[in-house]
Amino acid sequence: MDFNSGTYDQKYFNFTAAQLSAEREHIVQDIIKKGIAQIIERIKTPATSDLLESQRETVEHRFQASAAKGLKVLRELDKKVFHVPPHVLHPEHMFFENQFTSEEEDQKTARLEELKAKYRENAAMLAHLKIEEEKYAAMEDLIQKEMEMHDRVHKNCSSLNVTKMKEYCSQIAGQLEKSNENLKNKK
Repeated sequence: MDFNSGTYDQKYFNFTAAQLSAEREHIVQDIIKKGIAQIIERIKTPATSDLLESQRETVEHRFQASAAKGLKVLRELDKKVFHVPPHVLHPEHMFFENQFTSEEEDQKTARLEELKAKYRENAAMLAHLKIEEEKYAAMEDLIQKEMEMHDRVHKNCSSLNVTKMKEYCSQIAGQLEKSNENLKNKK
């Protein structure tokens, strides 16, 4: 753990993971010493008091050795939990978030100008489309009347017998040709 990381931990948690682990280990050692002292006080007799006092340190070391494995796991957990990660931006460093290099500022300015030009193009296109919409809206009545006339013509034409009309037209055309030939012959 580097110095800056420890400083952040101290500042934001008011303690470091190492301090917390050391405090916990001290408390466990104190509990072991006081527990063994209380046990000795309860079971000692005048005949066994010297023997118990001589074995006291050995028993304390055994208890501490058995607790050391658990304390080591807790120390690792403290390092993970009570630590400000390096990727966290602290409140006093907020001004770093919006600092740009001159190249980045030039890119952002160019992008802004590009967006402004695109906005102007889109605004002109919208104005053109609005004028065109108004033009078609003004023609809507004329188109509606034209559609009504088409419907009437269609209805009237559907009632005519087209095959008879075709024969009639071909007969008239034939008669016109004969009359044109007769006129030519007379001249």
